[in-house]
Amino acid sequence: MIRKPLGRGLDALIGAGDSLIAHPGAAPDSQLVTLSIDSILPCPFQPRTHFDPARLLELTRAIQSQGIIEPLIVRRTKSDDFAAGVRYQLIAGERRLRAARDAGLKDVPVVVREVDDRGALEMSLVENLVREELNPVEEGRALRRLNHEFGLTQEQIANRVGKSRAFVTNAIRLVDLPGAVLDLIERGSLSAGQARPLLALPSAEAQVTAARKIVEGGISARGAETIASKSRAKMRPAAEPRRADPNMEALAETLQRALKRKVRITRRRGRAPGRIEIDYYDSNDLNALASALTTSAHAAAAHA
Repeated sequence: MIRKPLGRGLDALIGAGDSLIAHPGAAPDSQLVTLSIDSILPCPFQPRTHFDPARLLELTRAIQSQGIIEPLIVRRTKSDDFAAGVRYQLIAGERRLRAARDAGLKDVPVVVREVDDRGALEMSLVENLVREELNPVEEGRALRRLNHEFGLTQEQIANRVGKSRAFVTNAIRLVDLPGAVLDLIERGSLSAGQARPLLALPSAEAQVTAARKIVEGGISARGAETIASKSRAKMRPAAEPRRADPNMEALAETLQRALKRKVRITRRRGRAPGRIEIDYYDSNDLNALASALTTSAHAAAAHA
């Protein structure tokens, strides 16, 4: 089955009609060139950390039979070592490069691009997203790098990688879970949907305990929300005065499911005002929350 590219796709970042750097000896306007495989260095922005050996072997055999059909994307390095000759840094095509080496190829087809570090990370990330080859942890870490290291807002990231704003927010939040939980996700034992409710738990220890319970019991994402809810209830401070109010608890749970974040409702005695507390995770997340609440308020007013 042919997968449909997501959003704008890699072509939007590569750009059609942009000038390319010609390989020495090639025509100045050459768009596709051939490079020695030994002149290509690994990509420091590669979001993938795991490569399935079986799938890599399949690709190696395909390359031995048909060659490389889709060229790699590279950029020149800034090395001053003239004795070593011109060197290139891989941007996209890590699996193809590894398989080509395993297949015994000496040269590979490439497109050479002039891009900065941020552009290299974007291209590498989008290629993997289009092929659906990243696990949720790899996605989250790469998207967070664009946010934290390169200063892109989550809205800008969503536009660049062809994903929704909610996808980017949830992916970045997911990597805030402790390492033991992220390991379960990377191994495929825990899905992103099962892990996301754990973000509402107050401690790393509680998150790890709940994650292991979900995996051992084969519990669904909906069941994971129930486990997280019960864990929060058990961990409430004993000294906190609280009267069980089923209606108030049901309202808090409804808000938590709708907003995908922890919500606390405190009811005061007498005429003292009550209080609603909603967690947020960073300034971008706060802006997204404010926008969602404002939109809901306007919709409610329009139907009043």
